[in-house]
Amino acid sequence: MQLNTLIIETRLRTAWSSIDLGIVLGRMFWLRGFFLYLVVAIPVYALTRLLDDSHSVLPYFILWWCKPLFERPILFFMSRELFSNKTSFSQTLGYFREWLFSGIGWILSVRRLSISRAMYAPITLLERPASRQYSQRAAVLGNKFSSESVWLTIVLFHVENFISISLLVVFVMFFPEQVDISLAWLNDLRVNNSYIDAVFLLVMAAIAPFYVAAGFMLYISRRVELEGWDIEICFRDWMADYKGRSTTELVSNDV
Repeated sequence: MQLNTLIIETRLRTAWSSIDLGIVLGRMFWLRGFFLYLVVAIPVYALTRLLDDSHSVLPYFILWWCKPLFERPILFFMSRELFSNKTSFSQTLGYFREWLFSGIGWILSVRRLSISRAMYAPITLLERPASRQYSQRAAVLGNKFSSESVWLTIVLFHVENFISISLLVVFVMFFPEQVDISLAWLNDLRVNNSYIDAVFLLVMAAIAPFYVAAGFMLYISRRVELEGWDIEICFRDWMADYKGRSTTELVSNDV
């Protein structure tokens, strides 16, 4: 890990300042994150279309439950870009073995229920600790920013649903023949749910880069504080400046 290649200023930050930085980072890489999310999510969406009519709510639930899996390629390439390791869209997909399989059972089971998962996701993907070590690591990292990471999830979840419902309302207003809002709507629940799930999926993909980046910055800020990254970088800069001055003085004396 080369700290001198970080694309952000390494200093102590509050939780909300870290989230703000994450939103900026998410905006920088939004387009790539949006399409990476869809590349993983669309096959799952297609599979949910094969479900029975009697399971009308289940397709959406599956998409919602698999969100940590869909967010993984975004976190993977952001973790590399943060250290100036340029990773293109195709390269991220090419490294799928690194972000797809590691800890997948955990993130889709007990860790899926964590409301602070945005902050803890980098532990599973980047550090890959054993189960007991994960609990210890999560406790150390989360003992300061845990409430803010919870609010991050709550706020963006509501933003996601607000945008989704707004888009559905607009869709009904402009294309009323496609979605009947009367009780007859229930007669073709499977088809109408396909539209609804598609809208929710697109909105999930649009919000995901910001959610992943904000959680990642909370994780990075805690590591900066706990491991003294800012001190290490300042010391390196001081040493480089000192060596530069010493070399200049030696050259001056020789002349």
